[in-house]
Amino acid sequence: MHICLLPPEILLRVFAIYQEDFHGSRATLASLARTCQTFKEPALDILWQDLDGLEPILSCLVACLPAGVSDKNTRGKLTLKRPLLNGEWRLFNRYAQRIHSLMVFPHQTSTINDRVVQALVSAPSPLLPNLRSLLWHDNRDCFVPLLRTLLGPTITSLKLDGCMDQTSFAKAALLTSLGARCPYIRELECIYDEVDSEEISDAICEALCGLKELLRLRTDVLNIRALGHLASLSSLERLHLDLLAYNADEPQSNIVSTFSSHFDQVWFTIPTIFVFSHCLKNVRFLSCRSVTVRVTGTMAYMEPFYKPSDAIDLISSFSKCFSPTLEHIHFNFDLLSSRIVEEDVLANPLLALRFDAIAPLLSFGHLTSLDLDWICASAIDDASLKSMAQSWPHLENFRFGSSARWVVLPSLTFVGLVHLIHHCQRLHSIAMPFCACPVDTNNEPFPETIPNEKITALFVGVSPIVDPISVACQLHTLLPKLTSVGFSGIGTNFSIPPPFEHFEDDWRRVNDFFKVLFTYAKMKRSTGQAH
Repeated sequence: MHICLLPPEILLRVFAIYQEDFHGSRATLASLARTCQTFKEPALDILWQDLDGLEPILSCLVACLPAGVSDKNTRGKLTLKRPLLNGEWRLFNRYAQRIHSLMVFPHQTSTINDRVVQALVSAPSPLLPNLRSLLWHDNRDCFVPLLRTLLGPTITSLKLDGCMDQTSFAKAALLTSLGARCPYIRELECIYDEVDSEEISDAICEALCGLKELLRLRTDVLNIRALGHLASLSSLERLHLDLLAYNADEPQSNIVSTFSSHFDQVWFTIPTIFVFSHCLKNVRFLSCRSVTVRVTGTMAYMEPFYKPSDAIDLISSFSKCFSPTLEHIHFNFDLLSSRIVEEDVLANPLLALRFDAIAPLLSFGHLTSLDLDWICASAIDDASLKSMAQSWPHLENFRFGSSARWVVLPSLTFVGLVHLIHHCQRLHSIAMPFCACPVDTNNEPFPETIPNEKITALFVGVSPIVDPISVACQLHTLLPKLTSVGFSGIGTNFSIPPPFEHFEDDWRRVNDFFKVLFTYAKMKRSTGQAH
């Protein structure tokens, strides 16, 4: 069958695949729409479906008007000499009704004057009647009427990104009515960027309480009423709470908000780990697969980026807040740990967390990914790591104390690494500092350990090493597919205490050995194939 004889539904799918999978240009789709009558409607549908700016809408508006009705004013902004007539609106709507998603940015709204805004908000019918997804970046009050015009019952995804960084009654009033205007929102992102405004906070809370079908939410409002409503939503699957403006000094309520729905992912953005543990005291998640905590506070480099007491409280609160079904735990310190260069911080043994601080996490027996790379793990010994590995047999990714360049002698040895590989046979990624030295391979747990062929790279942070060739041989025995070992560079910022002074050169020798080993293996395979 000739392509021109295909049903419109199939043509629509063909053009959509071209646009999505092959990143087709708008010019090509426009050309397809002009090719023949059969292509016109499906090509136009795809061409107008997703807009990353206002420019196509404004161009369409101008094209629907007779010459001379639209113009540029003295400031270069688009203006109108008269309102649009009904026939012109009908022509505009032929294209506007095809729009499903729209992004609006300040540099685009800055190209129109108030007459264009007044015309758009005065359309005789919904301006974009099939709009489902809206990302609005403009925070100026003069464009709130346009935002209000775009919000309707067809909206299922709304991101008010950065448009709440200034307090205004107009924004608060619009937010308060969000549940009534867009009752079917399934994805909402509403951040007011640390604005200390009770009216904005109350408005966002009112908006949240009016939405009954939320699947995904990102917000920085955290009060009892909002939490209570969110906890009652059985539909909620993903939650991102920005707590950068969270006031840990305010007295807490005794009310505990318990989320009973199953969460796929929960994110927290926090200024300090103290804020996080304080927040968790009154929240419970009965079912959650993944938790990510991003610490993004501003800290002086000479200060430790965590206090051991706060870290202990955090882990204890974390274990009480989340159910044992949790699979992923990730802490991201926004590279703060890798920027610390002060010797008195990196060499301070008082910052090392002991096993009893980590022990509350042993209840999460379904863990497949654990990222505690921010801690100083130098006080964790082989027996402790064995207990951890036995508690987390499903681990696939393990990052533990390797991101900062700690020069506190690790209690872990090669034996601890063997325990980890022995009890966590699904591992394919390890980042962990330890004292790398030869061990007796005839002693437990070495003989009983099955080599792991999934791991091709190992990161050891700042790990002291003795006898690099023997260590490389032992690593190759345990991890036969391992091709390289990553390690942190100390640099020349401060004097390196023993036994760390030569660790970089020694780990390079390990990698050189692996290069020789795999070059030999490759030559052997080639020779075997030749014969």
